[in-house]
Parts: sequence; structure tokens; C-alpha cells
Amino acid sequence: MIHRNLTIALIAAGIYLGGAFALKAAEHAGAISHATTIRAYAVFTGLALAVYGNFLPKSIGRLRSPVADMRMQSVLRVSGWAFMLGGIGYALTSLFTLSSAIPIALLASATAYVLGYSVWAFMECSSSKQERRPT
Repeated sequence: MIHRNLTIALIAAGIYLGGAFALKAAEHAGAISHATTIRAYAVFTGLALAVYGNFLPKSIGRLRSPVADMRMQSVLRVSGWAFMLGGIGYALTSLFTLSSAIPIALLASATAYVLGYSVWAFMECSSSKQERRPT
């Protein structure tokens, strides 16, 4: 029996690839232009990232300590919010004929925020462990 998460991931990948193939087929049939295909694919990618960001906080396993569990849950919540908002921003800015640097900058800023928060959270966790150790 296939694990439930693997099944969901394979279905999501199939939908993502099916959407990309449908866009390319519509472009080759002459129904839409190449620019519209690229823009629609970027919107599709942004929405997929937003959905992934929504599921991210729900994917925590068991860690070794309650403090590490709390830090990881905090990092996953922040990551979920940042990537959901970044994905929606990417999708919305991809709808318009703006420079491609704007949607990429939105995702880069979300990623930088998540990385910075993750480093801070885990450095805070390791420093709190060092303070509690008897000397």
C-alpha cells in the first residue's frame, strides 16, 4: 500500500505536469500565444507554491525534545505563511506584463525571510540549551 502523503504528492505532480502539457498543447494548437503560456505557467507555479505553503506547517514529525518541537513548529508556521504569501504575490504579479524580476524578487524575499528566521530560531534554541547546562 502506498503511503498517503506519497499518493497526494504524486497526484499534485500529475496535476502540475498535466497543466503544463495542456498549456503547451494549447500553444501549439494556436489557441494562445507563447507569452500567455509563459504567464499562465507562472501563475500556476505561484498558486502551487501557495498551496504547498499552506500544507507546510502540518508536516512536522517528532523531534528529540519539546523545545526543538516548538522551534520547528514555529519555523514551519513562518515558512508556510511566507511561502503562501510569496506564491500568491508571484501569481498576481505574473498576471501583468511586468518585468520578470518583480515576481522573482517576491519569492527571493520570502525565501530570505524564512532562512533568516530559521537561523535565528535554531540559534536561539541552541543558546538556550547551553544556558541550562550546569558548569
